[in-house]
Amino acid sequence: MNFKDKTPVQFAKEVLGGREISVAESRNLVKQLKDEHAFGYARKVLARARKSRVDDAQLAIWLRQQHALCTYKDPDLPASTRFDLALEILATGEDLGATKDQETLGLAGAIHKRMWEVDGQRDHLEWSLSFYRRGYELGVEPDAGYTAINAAYVADLLGVESAADAKGGLTSQAAAAYRKLARTIREDIIQTLVPLAEEPANKLITGQWWFVCTIAEAYFGLARYDQASEWLREAAAIENVSEWEFQSTAQQLTKLARLQSAGEVDSGETFRSSPAGRTLLAFLGNDALGLQSAYLGKFGLALSGGGFRASLYHIGVLARLAELDVLRNVEVISCVSGGSILGAHYYLEVQKLLESKNDLDITRQDYIDIVRRVARDFLAGVQRNIRWLVAASFLTNLKMIFRPSYSRSDRLGELYEECLYARIQDGKGGSERFMKDLFVKPKGCATDFNPKRDNWRRKNKVPTLILNATTLNTGHNWQFTASWMGESPWSVDPAVDGNYRLRRVYYDDAQGIEMKDGERRGVRLGTAVAASACVPGLFEPIVLRGVYANKTVRLVDGGVHDNQGVVGLLEQDCNVLLVSDASGQMESQDEPSNSVIGVPLRSNSILMSRVREAEYDDLVARRSTSLLRGFMFVHLKKDLDVEAVNWAGCDEPIEASDDARPAELRGPRTRYGIRKSVQRRLAAIRTDLDSFSDSEAYALMVSGYRMTEFEFPRTVSGCEAPAEEAVQWPFLAVEPAMDRADDSGKLMELLSVADQGAFKVWKLYPPLRILAWILVAVLAACAAWWLWEKRDEAVITYQTIGVSLLVLIASTVLGKSVMRIVRFRETVTKILFGIGMALIGFFVAKIHLAFFDKRFLKLGRIKRLLP
Repeated sequence: MNFKDKTPVQFAKEVLGGREISVAESRNLVKQLKDEHAFGYARKVLARARKSRVDDAQLAIWLRQQHALCTYKDPDLPASTRFDLALEILATGEDLGATKDQETLGLAGAIHKRMWEVDGQRDHLEWSLSFYRRGYELGVEPDAGYTAINAAYVADLLGVESAADAKGGLTSQAAAAYRKLARTIREDIIQTLVPLAEEPANKLITGQWWFVCTIAEAYFGLARYDQASEWLREAAAIENVSEWEFQSTAQQLTKLARLQSAGEVDSGETFRSSPAGRTLLAFLGNDALGLQSAYLGKFGLALSGGGFRASLYHIGVLARLAELDVLRNVEVISCVSGGSILGAHYYLEVQKLLESKNDLDITRQDYIDIVRRVARDFLAGVQRNIRWLVAASFLTNLKMIFRPSYSRSDRLGELYEECLYARIQDGKGGSERFMKDLFVKPKGCATDFNPKRDNWRRKNKVPTLILNATTLNTGHNWQFTASWMGESPWSVDPAVDGNYRLRRVYYDDAQGIEMKDGERRGVRLGTAVAASACVPGLFEPIVLRGVYANKTVRLVDGGVHDNQGVVGLLEQDCNVLLVSDASGQMESQDEPSNSVIGVPLRSNSILMSRVREAEYDDLVARRSTSLLRGFMFVHLKKDLDVEAVNWAGCDEPIEASDDARPAELRGPRTRYGIRKSVQRRLAAIRTDLDSFSDSEAYALMVSGYRMTEFEFPRTVSGCEAPAEEAVQWPFLAVEPAMDRADDSGKLMELLSVADQGAFKVWKLYPPLRILAWILVAVLAACAAWWLWEKRDEAVITYQTIGVSLLVLIASTVLGKSVMRIVRFRETVTKILFGIGMALIGFFVAKIHLAFFDKRFLKLGRIKRLLP
């Protein structure tokens, strides 16, 4: 089909807008949309084509089957409904329980297998095998072994699951039966298809990609690698194979090799030297760079919320992952709040690296250097005290007061770019940065590089950055990426959620966003980060107007919906999750508040704690069902003691000797080597956006670093530690101070006030402590004098009550004509008040930054802690 200089997606938009095309043309368009993974547009084109009259019965069946396929693959549909919808489409005019159409049975099997990948329910795997097996039993030859080879693969999956379920060392009979079934099916495929391929009359069939690859996979699954290599060489010689077909085959064979290794091959490097690995290396040739990461799995990194405390902790996690040479494997970075502030900074550094060096030239040291720069530059930006800088400009103060569309949150977004991202040496300096500019164009790669499609070929992955916020309109998760913004369909379940969903919109299509030179620039990076870090009650929501008709979108902190950011990783099919959680976990309280405000706040903390626990339990369940190949979860309260409190008058108190915990969890230190008293103080540090001293920041980095050092090898298999020595990170200079056995010294003094949002320096600096007491005494004296002077006067008089009533009556009875004068005076008062507040805020901020903040940072310098 000739699109006349239009891409398939652009042409599909015209069709959906009313352009008439034939059903046959729709079929060709759908094929090209599928090649580009534009399943959403393909689904809509198919739905439109199916409404037309189709006289060809086979074409009608094809349209229905493809409609089902594109529906279950459409990422813009909620995961909880798209599979059921696809099965409904597939069953239209056909009984899935009795059908003998192998294509329909194969699609039904694929849908159920995908459902298992999403929710881990074994029933879906059983259903998948049932459909595939029915297709296989109709004969291997009619569908060239498609349902048969998939039945064998799912049988292997069930065999592994059954073996994992076997208890007490007993051999699982079910596991053996599934493996036997898989072996029988593969042998049948070979006995049926190989003779067909040897007949001269079938040369046309043997030149088809899937026919040849099915035979190769059958040999591969039987560990007959010499024969598999022969057929893979024949497959490699086939011309005009689409990218997704080649990728799908390579990944399927790699998954099969991992399934059948059963833990014997424990690392990517070992796999490359195994018979299965050598077979795949010979097949992939120059495309084998990504083979190791394909074997290990798709890595996703989640950076939680928690203000700058979380940001600094995440730097320590990144440092250890850089040492382990793992960061090159990360394909998705999902961030929330403080994690978004840091994640965007790290991503910009990675973008610069990938666009300036060829894939083969990038080394472990490059990622170490990135983390070094991030640790240095990010802390320098934090120490400018962004929270107080919000008020440190008189003009922006006036702008915030008198311009309703400009809030402190918008100012925060500007400061993130100015104080943090402008430090990155990528040639952009302090210029505006937009989300759509975050597209990575790897050096030496095509300009239309797509991470989902092309990452598998690369050794150093191009990560997808997801900045998570929460929509006040609906309560759903909102995401910003380099391509689009909108609510994630993953976490929306229409069965229990009746709110509308704000569909993802590409920046080039979005109305109501910044324009420049006739081009839609999209959303600024700082604005997206500010939305993700917009703590409700402390900062105003980020507002998007005009994007959706008759709706004003208001966005707040992503932690309201998912403070760990794992939804984005699961949605992107990551199966190795690295979760860095420095969020503000709920503390115990001896005397909970009974106030009107305190009770709801405490109740909300309990609710968020339960959400966090439920999310963690879901991830653990996914790990136990092998949906996740690796799951590292580090957090600030890890290994801290949980005390059992005896009741008053208890006659059987718990003693230290009764401690039922494992030996490694007892004692004054955590398993990762940090003293529990220090770690407990770190877990209580404020989740704020003010200055953090060197000592506070370095201690948080050490915590993240040591915890990752301990947890990663225990929870993620297959990544061998590099032979190079550990890096001497600057933040490790604080470790001796953290290791003082008596819990005394300047570090603990600093950490003792680190949980406070204000007046920290007043408690650390003796002259200010004295001044504080003097000020308290003076204020108390002034208050006492004023009350004494006013002892005979009434604060509220009949006169003030009468004036208030007259104003109320005038506003309701006499209307606008009388109120204009009152409003005029109110307006003048508001202007004068606003100017006064802007000046006061400006002067207070300047004084704080010039004196108090500098003194606080000086008290927290590392050299003060060293002997």
